[in-house]
Amino acid sequence: MQKQDRLKKSAAFAYVYRKGERASAGNLLLLYAKSREGFKVGLSVTKKVGNAVTRNRTKRLLREAIAKIRDRIDEGYLYVIIAHPGIVEDDFETVCRSVEHAFFKAGKLAGETRE
Repeated sequence: MQKQDRLKKSAAFAYVYRKGERASAGNLLLLYAKSREGFKVGLSVTKKVGNAVTRNRTKRLLREAIAKIRDRIDEGYLYVIIAHPGIVEDDFETVCRSVEHAFFKAGKLAGETRE
């Protein structure tokens, strides 16, 4: 995931939390809301997940999982991914599947519709 695709401002996070819809998969929750800014993704990993090293590793895994499906994600939305504590035990492939499944459940993958 590129730096310009990151959601950084707390007001933008608050907007997605307040107005966004939800889709969960595995140990994460995807929130998404319509955007005028275009594609942006924010990550939320609380202290319940672990110490700073664990939280940063989790964010790196999530960023890489998003990068794998970046070209298929709907552009017109702000996204926030919230990691639950159980994500620590997941390996990279499981995290990738969870991220892809969350976007699929939300109907935000191009060319794929949820059933």
